[in-house]
Amino acid sequence: MTQADYPDTYYARTRNDGRGRPSLHGDLTVDACVIGGGLAGANAALGLTERGRSVALIEAKRIGFGASGRNGGFLNAGFSLPGSALIKRVGLDRARALRALAEDAVALIARRVEAYQIVCGLEQTGHMLVSWFDDRAAIEGYRAELARNFGVETEIWPRERVRESYRTARYFDGLYNPKGYQFHPLNYVLGVVGAAEARGVRVHEDSPAMAVEPHGGGWRVATANGSVTARDVVVACGGYIGGLTPRIGRAILPIATYVIVTEPLGARIDEAIRVRYATYDDRFAQDYYRRLPDTRLLWGGRISVRYAPPAAVQRFMLRDLLRVFPQLAGVRVEAAWGGLMSYARHRMPQVGRLETGLWYAQAFGGHGMDTTTMAGELIAAAIAEGDDTYRRIDDTFGLDWAGGPAGLAYAQMTYWRYRFRDWLRS
Repeated sequence: MTQADYPDTYYARTRNDGRGRPSLHGDLTVDACVIGGGLAGANAALGLTERGRSVALIEAKRIGFGASGRNGGFLNAGFSLPGSALIKRVGLDRARALRALAEDAVALIARRVEAYQIVCGLEQTGHMLVSWFDDRAAIEGYRAELARNFGVETEIWPRERVRESYRTARYFDGLYNPKGYQFHPLNYVLGVVGAAEARGVRVHEDSPAMAVEPHGGGWRVATANGSVTARDVVVACGGYIGGLTPRIGRAILPIATYVIVTEPLGARIDEAIRVRYATYDDRFAQDYYRRLPDTRLLWGGRISVRYAPPAAVQRFMLRDLLRVFPQLAGVRVEAAWGGLMSYARHRMPQVGRLETGLWYAQAFGGHGMDTTTMAGELIAAAIAEGDDTYRRIDDTFGLDWAGGPAGLAYAQMTYWRYRFRDWLRS
């Protein structure tokens, strides 16, 4: 795999936009430079150009190369930090205000897909939370909490109905949220970048940022063969930030997660799953999956601080799938991959300004489809309009040190501990 290639994923194989963008050669001067061609960077660039700013976006590899183009394709308002924990941290009123930002981001995604004619399979099928545990009271309590605290109306499915739709004895009751979407995430991020380009944004792939340094009252971003000088720089590299800006990079943990996609199953898929909802269970180490339009099954889950090669991913993820749906034994896996998400210790996005003109957007692991768009729009409004709404996040959920290697070890041990807890509870 050369630097500018995508990993071999189902999304890369079925992307709409196969063209590459040139690497940066020479020196540019613009109002704003965005580092990172994932969803946060793409939406920041589009938001800035919509507000009349000149923008250059530079990406180390390919647009959507990282988690933005490799995830499960679930879209719903919320955060990785559970609502109850968010309320405990900031209080009910502030938690509702933050939730409203995430809901606004989901609506913005839908508007942009329509306005820019982005072909990404966006569909409001709804999301289903299925319970791995025989605990109806927990499902009822969660439903009541969502309605009382955030005005989210959901529907409880009794286990008989769940097992009619999901042909497995592994699940008990369920909670259906009709507002959830699913889509092709790589085609979405490519569509957002295409919309930004059409409005004048300069986009350069295969152009890793090597340094970000103060320059003449603004900033200079150096690459191997050129530079971008700008008043404002947005660092949106997620789990792939490396050592570019140590103060920002030290605040996240790069955590891997894994996905497989099967061959087309045809009518056989109805032997296991009879609904098209994006589905996940209520364990900490949850499975998440969805039926694709061509009857393939996309199955994701697990987290790790270590990279696993595709052959290993195929093996252990297929084992997880067959644990739930043994009737699919013999199914062939056509694509298997992993990718790095960025997590903060507080499990909330990090969106803010490190110093004058230097902005960051990261830590979207676990709930990135809405929060990346939210971050991009908040930063665009802050730069172009002086809007300080981003401070609702930055004032509380800042760049806390993630612990470095010790933090990674702690994250792995936490994952194993919760998996053991889930096993005891099963």
